[in-house]
Order: sequence, then C-alpha cells, then structure tokens
Amino acid sequence: MLKKLLIAVGAVIAGIVVLVIVAGVIVYITVDKAFVSAQMTKVLNRQVSIEKVDANIFAALSGIEVQKVAVSNFKTPQELEALQGKPVPVGDIFADVETLRVKVKFWPLLKRQVELKELILYSPVINLSRNKQGVLNIDDLIKPKKQPTDKKEPQTKEPAKPFTADDIPVAVAVGVMGIKNGTINYYDGEYDQKFQIYKLTTFASDIGIDPKELEKKDEIKLELGMGIKTVGAMKTGSVQSFDLTINAAGKVIPFDVKTRQFEPEVVLHVAVPDGRITGLQIFNAVAAMPVLGDYLGQHISFLKGKPEWKGSKETGVDVRYKAPRLDMASGKLDLKEAKLRFDGSMNVDTKAIDLNLEMLMNKEINDSLASALAQKIGGNLKNPDIKKYADPDTLARLAMQPLLNKDGVIDLQVKVEGSVKKADVKLVKPQLGSLSNIGKISVGGITVEAGKDAVKKFLNEDQQKVLEGLGDFLKKK
Repeated sequence: MLKKLLIAVGAVIAGIVVLVIVAGVIVYITVDKAFVSAQMTKVLNRQVSIEKVDANIFAALSGIEVQKVAVSNFKTPQELEALQGKPVPVGDIFADVETLRVKVKFWPLLKRQVELKELILYSPVINLSRNKQGVLNIDDLIKPKKQPTDKKEPQTKEPAKPFTADDIPVAVAVGVMGIKNGTINYYDGEYDQKFQIYKLTTFASDIGIDPKELEKKDEIKLELGMGIKTVGAMKTGSVQSFDLTINAAGKVIPFDVKTRQFEPEVVLHVAVPDGRITGLQIFNAVAAMPVLGDYLGQHISFLKGKPEWKGSKETGVDVRYKAPRLDMASGKLDLKEAKLRFDGSMNVDTKAIDLNLEMLMNKEINDSLASALAQKIGGNLKNPDIKKYADPDTLARLAMQPLLNKDGVIDLQVKVEGSVKKADVKLVKPQLGSLSNIGKISVGGITVEAGKDAVKKFLNEDQQKVLEGLGDFLKKK
C-alpha cells in the first residue's frame, strides 16, 4: 500500500514537471489558440486541442486562461502531422483540463526573462498507465531525450545519462503551481490493477531551482489533499483494498546537492483523517500470532476484518523518502478498537520492512476480556478439589496483568520484519510465552480467602498435579 501512495505522490510530482513544460510554452506574449496548441504539440509530442484562449494586452498582469484542453497519448511526428487540426478522440485522452490559468511576473518580462507567478489546473482528469514492462505513459516527458547522432549505435548500449541540475538551461522561479479538484486514473499493467486519485487539490509553492546556486535554491514547498482508492479488489500485493483521505504538507528537494543529479527527497507530514483497509498483510500476521490469540481471542480479530476510521485528528505519519528508502516516524492510527503507534523503514524496491508497532487496546474491553478468560479457565478446571477453591475470575485478572501498562491499558509491542507481502512478526512486550505460566502464580493470588489454607495443604501434598491442571487449561481448547 505504501508503494501505491508513493506512486500517487510521484504522479503529482511528474504532473508538476509537465506543468513546467506547458508553462514554458504559453507564457509567450504572442498567445492564441493555434499558437498554444501547436507549441504544446511540439513540446509534448502529443495531439493537443484547445477550445478557447482568453488573453489580452493585460494578460501579463491579469493572467491567461486556456479553456477545454485535451491532450492525447504519445504520438510520432508522422501521426501528429496527420492529426493536425483534428480534435483528440475520447478514447485516446491522456489529460483533459477544464481550465488552465497562468500568471507571470511583469518586471522580469522587461528583462526578457519569464518567471511564473501562478499556474493552476482546474478539474483536470489525467489517465496514467504502466505497461507490463514497467514503462509509464509519461516517461517520455520526465526522462531526458536522447541526442541525435550520426554514429551507429554500439552493440552494447551504455546506460542513459542521469538528469542533473546542469541540464536546466535557466533558473526556475515559480510562485504557485497546482491542481484544483483533479482526478488521476492509474492502471498498473503488471498486476492488471486500477487505482484512482480523486478530489485532488495540491499546490507547489515557492519553487526555486537555480543550477548556479543549488545549495541555496533547490526546494519546492508542497501541500496535498486527495482521496486514493483501489478500483476493484487487488489481485496481488500486501493489501486487498483501501480507500484513504490524505492531507500532506512538507517539501520536495529535487536535486542531490553533492551529485547534482535528479534524486528527489520528499519530507512530509501525512495526515489520514478517514480511511478503510481490507486484508493488510501486516495486520493479518499480528492477528495470527498464537500467543495473542490465546490471550485476546476475538478481541484482536478486527485486524483481519475491515479496519475503518472517520474524522481522526491523530491518524498520520511523518515520512522522509529518498529512493529506495522510506523512513516513517511518529505514526499513529486510531481505530475504534485500538490505537496503533508505529515507526521504522521500508525499501520500496525490495519491499523489505523494519517496523516497530505498538497497539493500545481500548480500556473498555478489559471487563469483557476478563469475563471471557474466566469462562475459559472455569471450563478447564476439571479437578474437583482445585475447582472447589480456585476462583476463575481472580485467575483471569492475574492472567491479564502482564498485558496491562501502568494506566491499566492492554499494551502490546511488536517487531515487524520481512516484507510487506510476508511479514515476520514477533511479540517484544510483554514476554508472555504461554498462558500455561499462570500455573506458577502463588496460591494466595488464585484462591478465595475462605479456602486458602485448604488449597495450600492440597498443593503441598500433590503440587505437580495441580500445576498441570492449571497450566494446560488452554491446550484443551
């Protein structure tokens, strides 16, 4: 699931790159529909149709509006020539934009410089896809193009030259760039799976990238709000389905200052006020731990169901991502049944995880759990002499003691390793072992006061038999 969220953030960042390209075309002083569509077609290698361009002599101050923009998927030069002047077919739309609004700074124009003040896409619908070979349908826009050469291609192809800050011809300065009420439909051909980002409103602000002063100008502020969900049940992966509302704020550092290569580092606080998750493998692995099943039984089964939360002010996590490592800190998930706290890291490429997970069960379940344990204990005390004097309710309360923290809340701490698809979980605290340890509890704690002396005498005569009777009460279930 985390990878899918990263794909969503990556799609937004890729969209910003595309917006920069578009902005470089439409801020020319000579602006009309034919000019804009022709220039966008040339730069994007896509068929572009525009219904209207609203620009006048004051456009540099008031802004330029481009309305009803349709952009096709990639086209060869020959295909573009044949399609010139024709509308983009509905079945071939890569992006459909209701309105695109651009404002430029006036004074830099007098110096023959273009600095964007604002670029906003209103109600865009973008169709992203990745084929079975892992190629995105926007790779041609975000990867550097090969330079033409007269030499024949060598038999062994050299790796593509990485994109660096030095490949940017001028400093980039943008006030605000963003999307309002957008939709991104994403199809993953490798897994035959669909996802949708909806109600996308995101703003990149104070964008400043200067190759000559990269140490000082290499940052984009980012605010993000959206919903993301699976479309249909997932056929593979670490989760069956999800629907999350996400609000995030932070920054993107596009270039590594030391190498000057395009290696984005993303630092965000991600809030998830509403959500639903089904079949999360990590939850399933925790719920399947035998020792927790012995103690908590049905009280932990919610992890295998459909955990859901609404209007949470706490649920979220601080993330730092720089490929391939994702670090998480101060993670919180507030469910109806429990509060989860987590931190750790994940390798996005290998899916390897190293997480610390703490689960604080709602205190309201204590009485219900004690009652269930007492019933189980009482049903397994077969020896009439023990059953006569032992109190199942007291036994149950004592069995719960290792689970409780100083506030009287069931507190479980788990280490999660392995991968998101096959999590290896280990209960770190408390060290429960098995409920059979209850047989080692002192006599005074497990008997009613009236029968204490009698049970002491009985234990002195046949202690081993008593311990076996108490210690194995769960194994018969």
